[in-house]
Amino acid sequence: MRDSNRLACLLLALLLLPLGAAMAQHISAPHQEEELQVNPDHDRIIKLHPLQLGEVYLSYEKMRADRVSNEFGLSYIYKAYLDGSSFFVENDKAVNGIAIRMSQRHYTSKKRRGTPFGFFHGPMFGYRFMAFEDNALEVEQDPSSPDYRYVGRLYQNSLELNYQLGWQFKLGQQFTGEVSGALGGRVKYALAKGAGDLLADYIIGHELVTEENSAIFVVPSPQLNISVGYSF
Repeated sequence: MRDSNRLACLLLALLLLPLGAAMAQHISAPHQEEELQVNPDHDRIIKLHPLQLGEVYLSYEKMRADRVSNEFGLSYIYKAYLDGSSFFVENDKAVNGIAIRMSQRHYTSKKRRGTPFGFFHGPMFGYRFMAFEDNALEVEQDPSSPDYRYVGRLYQNSLELNYQLGWQFKLGQQFTGEVSGALGGRVKYALAKGAGDLLADYIIGHELVTEENSAIFVVPSPQLNISVGYSF
């Protein structure tokens, strides 16, 4: 158990190290080369992200310098996928969960200085927690059956770090649109009492550590994001 905890801490440190370096670089940029020249008519955006599968995702972006912004996102997760899902077969499960995303964006356009429009790039960090529906691992539930095996409810925590590239634009006087992509990695910690090797069969990702009741996985996390928003 101690070894898995140490490994989880090491993975978390490796995830946060590049994020801290990237944010330090961006935060120092306004002091070095940019003055605070934010356009008060378009320095904040509230967004809806309609293409996030199994989530209701809202975010808020605010300019911090004339070409640097921070975004905070919060989502409610109602559906998640286990291993075995494909284009033709969906192994989706009902969940109750929450996700938090934080990012910093650097806009490159000199013509749109002070507004969150144009091409942008920057790091993005996320955390999510999910509590799956009962018997998500599909084990025999009848105690009188010879195949009966008690397995508790499945819980999953995950941390992810991505780097995103995208374009944000106006759709009207105040409405906005965004198209972006991100690439990075996600570390998952799955827990279900008595699950054992079932976790490796059902959780998507490369298995790093497995114990009687828990396991740690790592998986790439490519993302495509489309959002609509209102700037003010």
